[in-house]
Amino acid sequence: MAASLLSTGTRAVDVLSPFGRPHIKIDFTNQRDGNLAPSFTTGDRIEGTVTISASHLISFDEVDIKLEGTQTVTVERGAVPGRSGATQTFLRLRQPMQDSSYPTPRVIEPARTYQFPFTFVVPRGLLPHVCSHSKKNAHVHHSHTLLPPSLGDPMLAQDGKTLLDDMSPDMTRVTYQIRAEVLQKPVVGPAKSLKVTQRKIRILPAVEEEPPLTVLDNDPVYRTRREKNVKRGTMRPRQGRLVAAASQPRPLQLNPPNKEFESVSTAATVHLRFDPVGDEEPPRLGTVWSKLRVATYYAAHPWEDYPNSSAVSVVGMTGEGVYYDTVPLSKMCLASAQWTKHANNTLVRRDSLQSTSSAESITGPTACFSGDVYYTASVVVPVTLPKDKAFVPTFHSCLMSRVYTLDLCVSYHTPNMNILTPTVSLKIPIQLTSGPSSTDSAGKSDEVITQEEVDAEFFSPRSVAPPGIDEPDAAVAPPDYSDLTDYHRSNPLPGSRPQIVPL
Repeated sequence: MAASLLSTGTRAVDVLSPFGRPHIKIDFTNQRDGNLAPSFTTGDRIEGTVTISASHLISFDEVDIKLEGTQTVTVERGAVPGRSGATQTFLRLRQPMQDSSYPTPRVIEPARTYQFPFTFVVPRGLLPHVCSHSKKNAHVHHSHTLLPPSLGDPMLAQDGKTLLDDMSPDMTRVTYQIRAEVLQKPVVGPAKSLKVTQRKIRILPAVEEEPPLTVLDNDPVYRTRREKNVKRGTMRPRQGRLVAAASQPRPLQLNPPNKEFESVSTAATVHLRFDPVGDEEPPRLGTVWSKLRVATYYAAHPWEDYPNSSAVSVVGMTGEGVYYDTVPLSKMCLASAQWTKHANNTLVRRDSLQSTSSAESITGPTACFSGDVYYTASVVVPVTLPKDKAFVPTFHSCLMSRVYTLDLCVSYHTPNMNILTPTVSLKIPIQLTSGPSSTDSAGKSDEVITQEEVDAEFFSPRSVAPPGIDEPDAAVAPPDYSDLTDYHRSNPLPGSRPQIVPL
């Protein structure tokens, strides 16, 4: 019976089971046992197999396998009940399928399985047309076309086994998935989807260090220098003026996926200066606390500039929001720190072409400095990320951003101040980057090209026939943006531009 139906055409098979649906299973190559989701970084190959089976005869025309990246934002309106949101599909790579990969005729028979291998390469960036909205900053387009990390899904853990908090709100989510779909194309009308299956993956892209931020004195977020009066008591005259300053430290470089955990750390240096009144002594230093402030900005419309707390509306009517979280880092005693005394006669005038040290440039004299004597001290504060949180690199996309701030608080002691311990605090910008995998270090391959391969490449006859004609079984390169640029120009992605969708 089945043979007669097959001989009359594949569409006749649907008579046996008009409501039959195939079964789709997605498996990854070399996935570790017990992992909730496989993790990849820039340049990694995502390899696996899509297995299709059915309990009835089902005709089909195409198997569509894609790698998709999507970001979704939901914003609660403060003054008026309700919410708004936006969804953007910023990445879509399709697996090329050859006709020889399909059975003949294209029918899924019961008690048989059909396997379709796939291979994708995690790209280094996105196509330029993904970010096509207006911008107020020339650098925003470059930031928005970098690959954002997976965010907001607790199933995508840092080590692949343990659920860790990535400190993002429920309103934001960046998701990557392998999507397999079985399609049936009628003679007239659009293609019909018989079954769709998704399998999530975690992507932590390699992120390089950006130039340090330029922080102005009136910056609404950061404070790299502070001055404070030092008093012997609440109602007593001041003892002098204390300056605390620090520059942006080296970034914290996260470990690439599938690598044994290594401590992620850096160090920040706090420079202190005390300008006394008369012959007063500098205060005794107490303790320095450090914590990491995590800010996730999100909006229902594309950001035209890099977001900050002053740009986000408090009432939430502009469709923007920010979510803060704080991670305590360390507490260190400074009782052994020593002040260095500088007299006016030890100062040497420098030539205009000779640069000063960073400590002298950021801890300049205060308004009360008489020009005679001042004291300086430097404190090195180690910064190490805890293991119980999932961190992602600093990034900016069309709909959301993740930035980090290092909060440093230094206490000091003066006579007759026994009730409240005075402190001076700083807010320093700090970057989180991510290193490349060992197989794609710095984007270069460790393979050695032999002389025979060079001769074969440059001195052997070439075939000018299109790929697949002379060699029908030739290997197909993994899909990357280089093969999709012309396709997307003529077939723009339906979700390539952020769109506001009702929720």
